[in-house]
Amino acid sequence: MLSLDRNDPLDRMILQELNGQPVLFDTWLDAMDELADEPDCDQILREKGLDQEDVLRRAEAYKADFRRRLSDRGLPVYDRFELCRLLSEQAQSVPSEELLHIYCGILCDPGFLLDHEPELTDDEDQADYEEQIIWQYFGFLEEQSKLMQALTQRRKLARNFEQIVKGKRSPKPVDCDTERRYEILQCFAELFDMPRNGGERILLDNLSHYMQIAAASPVLKSVEPLFLFRLLTRRQSYMCSQPGFEAKLPPLWKRNNNRVDENNGRNFKQYRLNLQLFDHLCYIYRKDESVDFPLCWYGLDQITVLGNFYRQEIQTLEYNPDDIPFPLTVEEMVEDSLFSCFENGYGDNVLFVDSDLTYRELERFQCSSNPLISHALEKLSDYMNCHAAELTERFLQADSPQVKLLCQDILEQAGIEGIYQPKSEHDLALFLASINGGLMELQDYLAGQHLIQAGHALSSTV
Repeated sequence: MLSLDRNDPLDRMILQELNGQPVLFDTWLDAMDELADEPDCDQILREKGLDQEDVLRRAEAYKADFRRRLSDRGLPVYDRFELCRLLSEQAQSVPSEELLHIYCGILCDPGFLLDHEPELTDDEDQADYEEQIIWQYFGFLEEQSKLMQALTQRRKLARNFEQIVKGKRSPKPVDCDTERRYEILQCFAELFDMPRNGGERILLDNLSHYMQIAAASPVLKSVEPLFLFRLLTRRQSYMCSQPGFEAKLPPLWKRNNNRVDENNGRNFKQYRLNLQLFDHLCYIYRKDESVDFPLCWYGLDQITVLGNFYRQEIQTLEYNPDDIPFPLTVEEMVEDSLFSCFENGYGDNVLFVDSDLTYRELERFQCSSNPLISHALEKLSDYMNCHAAELTERFLQADSPQVKLLCQDILEQAGIEGIYQPKSEHDLALFLASINGGLMELQDYLAGQHLIQAGHALSSTV
């Protein structure tokens, strides 16, 4: 059975394709060029000054220790959905560093921690398997280190921002350099119209006042660009038209509960302007060493919809993805991991394995432009999404014969009109395999939700 390594660039793109996320052709070409220049396993070992047998022993010891830690906490190795569910329960109940390490291991596992042991038939298979383990082990250690750093950073940012949100009163202003207010005024004027009864002099004076307030508090000073941003957006008319305006701190840190698509996207222009304003404020403060820019971006993501807007609308924004440094969300970390409950991919699709279908046939069917097929698949998708929890529970409890009965039941219950029903045994096999694949996707989705819940618990309260 084909085994895909999530840490291997090509395998990762194959997994993306299998999950319905097309990879650009140029990306494939770039990956092939990079791989052509990569050293082989023996060369890597020589460069690191390592012995193959020693690395294999380390990898095996790591796996044994990881599985022991799972066992100590009553977490299963081979039932990945149950593993995710129980991990989420424990993380939300009693978060710990131990669970954080287990969590990172699960998300970064390329296969050697949770997969079943393969059946090797000859020395060549054994040699290939050992080389794969070495690559997986090295890749795993690198990815785990990155994920641990990202989660640790989120935990630190969450704690620091919590201290900011707790602030109830503004400190007394102190003398400081407020020359930046002129640059801020220019930036504001380029993006927004001055409110009625507003004036530049009033805005300059109020900016100066709040810069002096920030200077009096190390906590506020660390997020001064975000502090001024909230004043210029949440209290814009007051900042521009009311001399000596005094803002209360708690409302500034209260989260906006707007949805990105609220009002049919009529707020998109405002979101873009606000995002540009914040980006420019960070640029104005770029040389201020007392400002914690990751904390500013984290805070912006926590109290506005701009992070979600940026992630959803990135294709239409005039930014390079690397230009907007929102910290990775837990949702993004889980999505990037490409975690799956199914070790063998299509090989765990019972209705596909029991048929004479090929991968290409099934993919072509699922992406068909034939209106009869696309309509039927849409009806199936709607039905399965409406009954996701019930169907997933039945799927989790089903053995192979019961999976087939479940898929047939879904086909009958989905309300597909006669003209759209499968016309042959071959068509029926395609529909049933697609339904089986849909059930697998539902299970992976719900497992991902458990992992997201666990990630939030472990990155905020450990």
